[in-house]
Amino acid sequence: MSRRYRLLMVEDSADDAELLQYSLRDAPFDFTAIRVETEPDYDSALAEWLPDVVLCDYHLPRFSANRALQILNERHLDIPFIVVSHHIDEDEAVMAMQNGASDYLSKSRLGRLPKAIEAAIERRISRTERVRAENALRTSEAMKRGILNSLNTRIAVLDGHGVIVATNKTWESFGVGGDQSRHASATVGTNYFDLLREAADRGDGLAEQSEEALRGVIDREASFTSMEYALDMDGGTRHFVARAFPLEDSTDGAVISHEDVTDRMLAHLALSAANTRLQAVSMRVLSIQEEERRRISRELHDDIGQSLTALKIGLHRLAQRANGEHTSLIAECLNTADTTLNSLRQLSRELRPPQLDQLGLADALEWLVDHQRSATGIDIQCQVAGLAERLPADLESVCYRIAQEALNNATRHAKATQIRFRLEMRDQLLKLVISDNGVGFDMATERRRAIRAGSLGLISMEERAQLAGGRFKVRTVPGEGTTIQVTFLLESVDNAIAGGNGEYHPTGEP
Repeated sequence: MSRRYRLLMVEDSADDAELLQYSLRDAPFDFTAIRVETEPDYDSALAEWLPDVVLCDYHLPRFSANRALQILNERHLDIPFIVVSHHIDEDEAVMAMQNGASDYLSKSRLGRLPKAIEAAIERRISRTERVRAENALRTSEAMKRGILNSLNTRIAVLDGHGVIVATNKTWESFGVGGDQSRHASATVGTNYFDLLREAADRGDGLAEQSEEALRGVIDREASFTSMEYALDMDGGTRHFVARAFPLEDSTDGAVISHEDVTDRMLAHLALSAANTRLQAVSMRVLSIQEEERRRISRELHDDIGQSLTALKIGLHRLAQRANGEHTSLIAECLNTADTTLNSLRQLSRELRPPQLDQLGLADALEWLVDHQRSATGIDIQCQVAGLAERLPADLESVCYRIAQEALNNATRHAKATQIRFRLEMRDQLLKLVISDNGVGFDMATERRRAIRAGSLGLISMEERAQLAGGRFKVRTVPGEGTTIQVTFLLESVDNAIAGGNGEYHPTGEP
């Protein structure tokens, strides 16, 4: 596409103006030209027309090239200004160039005018782009500096020799107010490696390690390094994390930061202590719950069961002495007593099966499987391996309740026809696996549904396992069954159970 320029000719001779236009007849651009010869007309043209180039005669009766240049400078207009005159000596030409003229030509040699115009416009474009780039760079640098200075993290830039070349405000203000550290004197121009070596000589054990890691980043042998350390300051011990990254767009150098993580660490410790206390309380609640189940089961079996047994004996004696009139009534009462006694024994076993306390987890699981198989008709099998001795009582209770809940879910909701239990002990690792061939489910959807409906079976199994120091895992796919796996490391179990011994420490410390 052809370029088109606006030319403002400051010329008192119409013939000379026409000569200028004629010399541009073969120029590689189109143009529109207007002529002015007085300062007011020149002012108006600059304001209303804004030319691309000014072509100005040096000698004018009522105006001058120097005044025209002065007006451009006063208005801060970057418009190429070319002096075109019949007679201009070298001193005048130099003065015009010093005042801002782009070029000067003699009217007797106008063949160079098209190239002079194009060169002047290109220089103007280059200046504009350079100014724009410089402004963008200054804006970018100011933004980066503002961001860096707004951070509470101390940040510094090192060159390839470890010399600090830039820092942010937080870095500069660190150490103000009496705080002392090995970095308090780390100002711009200081060699950071020298400071680390001085700290190592004073007995700072991490300084030498920090120097080696930082050199690895600067030499591009590592892309990142991080290290934690503590400083004794006026306000007490503060904890920091030092990080180093390679300086972008360079072959050496690094950006290092020192972040104060004391508050975060204290919050983490407080949260950890609170979680420990909560875990201990939850474990104690479960332990008390199991003890209450055991007590109620024993009372149902021993007290109420014995009373029903005595009632049956009394009814049998009455039956032996009764006449025909009361025989059927006594038989009905005996049948009711039998049914009630059976229901009571069943309820007692479900609350706390005696096998769990007297024989152990393996026998309790086998009883549970036999009972459910008889009640539902589902093919349920139980396999036990490697269990040579009794487990901790709390762990047996946790495993039994998880197995009981998993079995209830499989028989009630999964529509399974086969259920498999496997209890395996290998070294110090106990693994309980319950799998079925039922309908399966979507894990995320089921969790949301359970929380909304208040059905906490799956969640309670997971919490029981975690409270006892175990890992709970569910593998399920809709239409392809479900497998629940619970794994316990006995050492972790001992620690978890010890934490739930019923003692409460407000500080989280024993």
